[in-house]
Amino acid sequence: MHFKIKHTPTGRVLQLIESYRNAQGQPRDKIVVSLGAADVPVQHYKVIGQIVQQRLYGQTSLLPDTTESVGQWVDYIVRLVERQGRWHGKGRTPDQKPCVDTGASAAELPIAAVVDGVLIDEVDHTNQRELGPSLVGLHAWNHLQIDKELQRLGFNDSQRAAAAISVINRLVDPVSEHGLHEWLATTALPEVLGESVDKPGDDRFYRASDLLHRHREDIEHHVRQRQGTIFDLDRTVLLYDLTNTHFEGMCESNPKAKYGKNKQGRNDCLQVVVGMVFDHEGFELAHKVFEGNRNDGKSLPAMVEELQRIVAKSDPQMIMQADKPLVIMDAGIATDENLSLLRDKGFSYLVNDRRRGRVEFKDAFAQDSEFAVVGGRDGKPEVRVRLIEIGEKKNDAGVITTRKELVVLCKSEPRAAKELAMVSHAEERLVEKLKNLAARIEKGKLKDPKKVNRVIGRIQARSPGIQRHYAIEYTQAKPGAIGVLTWKRNESVLSIKTELAGCYVLRTDREHLSADELWHLYISLTRAEDGFRSLKSVLGLRPNFHQLEHRVDAHVFITILAYQLLCYIQHSLEKTGDYRCWDTIKRVLQTHSYTTIILPTKNGSVYRIRKPGIPDQRQQAIYDALGVRLSDLPKTTTVFEPKPEAIL
Repeated sequence: MHFKIKHTPTGRVLQLIESYRNAQGQPRDKIVVSLGAADVPVQHYKVIGQIVQQRLYGQTSLLPDTTESVGQWVDYIVRLVERQGRWHGKGRTPDQKPCVDTGASAAELPIAAVVDGVLIDEVDHTNQRELGPSLVGLHAWNHLQIDKELQRLGFNDSQRAAAAISVINRLVDPVSEHGLHEWLATTALPEVLGESVDKPGDDRFYRASDLLHRHREDIEHHVRQRQGTIFDLDRTVLLYDLTNTHFEGMCESNPKAKYGKNKQGRNDCLQVVVGMVFDHEGFELAHKVFEGNRNDGKSLPAMVEELQRIVAKSDPQMIMQADKPLVIMDAGIATDENLSLLRDKGFSYLVNDRRRGRVEFKDAFAQDSEFAVVGGRDGKPEVRVRLIEIGEKKNDAGVITTRKELVVLCKSEPRAAKELAMVSHAEERLVEKLKNLAARIEKGKLKDPKKVNRVIGRIQARSPGIQRHYAIEYTQAKPGAIGVLTWKRNESVLSIKTELAGCYVLRTDREHLSADELWHLYISLTRAEDGFRSLKSVLGLRPNFHQLEHRVDAHVFITILAYQLLCYIQHSLEKTGDYRCWDTIKRVLQTHSYTTIILPTKNGSVYRIRKPGIPDQRQQAIYDALGVRLSDLPKTTTVFEPKPEAIL
């Protein structure tokens, strides 16, 4: 086989040609496959053509080891021929073995069993590709009609396919854009998306990433509406939280990359902060990427603008009605300024008060008889709640200083045990460090008060939660003498801390809700935490290897789109009673594959059948729950005939 370049009115076309003789002995050329404008290296034309011929006819390669680039092009061309199924080979005689060499000589080979003309002993299969997880991801992509939205936005066929591959990869097995082609070669996505997606090169994935980010608002709006329609979602309850993702590299071209408080305890990496709004079921509604040192509380004003923009677009599930949308947040975001902002912009709030705020209700927490057990928690640790109404207060000038609120006092024994264990552990570490410092001072290794105080400052900085409950003092009888380090525990303050362990306070301006209802609403914030956990651990949000700001933002957006596919899959399965995690679902589906079955026949013909395997019962149950139709998957049959003169 050899390559030929054909010039057409639309441009250059590369063709793979096979030469043969017809029944009259005349030389003829037949097109094996047309590769369009594929950039096959000219210097490798001959070796690629020879290897492709050997692969198609099941012969053992006698050529020397080839480069990775040559191997990629050979794989691509063989897959293309098999998928198209339009070419019938003419180059094998009946006495040639059609399959892979067994290593034995012809004399040693047994006579093959023949059933209905098929050489059973030589039936084989090749080019197996993983199908299951990618197929489920593509089903979610299509059912959310993202491809249609991209087409509306002006994406061409190649760009839409590259976008789908980028997002599905993030769902199935996250790699960088540079590694996407290698990953794609292990999956059956080219079978179902079309042969053109399997071309070598990663530039198209970077371009698709840029395009997706450029149209972020429209795509996010479309997915938000589509999910709401499919699942009939109630979006009057909104969950807002933040996380961060760090980088590998200096990110000098990204002004958002800053050192900040890292939730994984990393202080050696630049990062960005991602703020996200979820609905009550955990579906993402909006997100924003902030500087890595952005304070949690200062992120909310920008997200309120995002929420107002969403409402202005008249999302069916978010139109302002009698009950204003309720925003649920953690204590770090719920500053007085932010709560006032939410009220002014037409939102209600439900927040966890700062721990220091519970001291105000110390006496109320002590009245156990006023607390009721939260219902609907069969088999789970007991939580007790109490509702208190706080009236509006004004100062002498008539200015409102405290607005009317409902306060939910909550008590949890497991939480109390956890807090006490943390305090005890922190105290032990602090006292141990102070003892070590005192020993150094007693041995005369540290005498300079400035140096001692610097060490004390470092110890306090590393124990921020407990050090304020200890009075630490260093004294010297005279300059240069061996000093004395003393510390004293503030028993009264720590006793209150112990007494209030496991107690926390929820605040809201939403009326007509019970303590039980408010507690359950607040606990739904764990869905936001679950969402962030999925983004980071399953979908490859971190670490981020990009260096440019728009590429970092695009990386975040592609991960969030993958999260939307994940939410669709899990929510659909949960409706059927399947609550398994995505990792488990992937593991079940990974063995369902596409493969090429090779059937050699007695008359010398070789049938190469490309089709998906039969799913087992567990896999079929998942497909049925999601509505995946395997009958729609493409199947091809390619027949390689013996030479006509050999038959005659």
